Amino acid sequence: MWTASRRERGFLMDRVGVVILAGGFGTRMGGGKPERLFRGRRLIDPVIDLVNAWHVPAVMCVREPAQVKQEPFGWIFDRPDIDGPLAGLLAAFEWARGESLDRFLTLPCDTPFLPADALEKLYGASEARMRPAVAVSNGRRHPVCAVWPAESFGRVETYAEAGRRSLVGALEACGAVDVTWPEGDPDVFVNMNTPEDLVRFES
Repeated sequence: MWTASRRERGFLMDRVGVVILAGGFGTRMGGGKPERLFRGRRLIDPVIDLVNAWHVPAVMCVREPAQVKQEPFGWIFDRPDIDGPLAGLLAAFEWARGESLDRFLTLPCDTPFLPADALEKLYGASEARMRPAVAVSNGRRHPVCAVWPAESFGRVETYAEAGRRSLVGALEACGAVDVTWPEGDPDVFVNMNTPEDLVRFES
């Protein structure tokens, strides 16, 4: 059972949760991205396994429940008045507020090689700097992989009300800090966008 403060993987997590963003259309994948098979399992399953190992509150953010079948968490829904991943981020803020969380980590549903220390490193950087912390690898920011302080909600909402929709822009508006992982092949934050990606990384 999760409590306000518990030690997992050697660090103290103080009221932090995880939101898996799975509400995209997956157009380049031909739709149904979370349920696509990769290495004999659903593409989303390695992400679910990792989140389960952290033993923190977690939820799946979708447009409709049918997007992800047999998931172990509850659902929340993308903000209907917002397009793109920012709709999931704003829904995540609302969920975190309802759960009385100080911070939450967002993860995409299509990143099967996520590092086990993603929560630890991003949480630590966010707590130390009192701002969002975003993953960086191989010279690229991965804006969906970020820890957000609950108190950033006002700045993100103002950003959205101005008609802006970029997660990169939302991170910049909140003064996010970068957290870098070593270079690797495959990149631990690589996401699968097309059927060709699934084939390329199958072996």
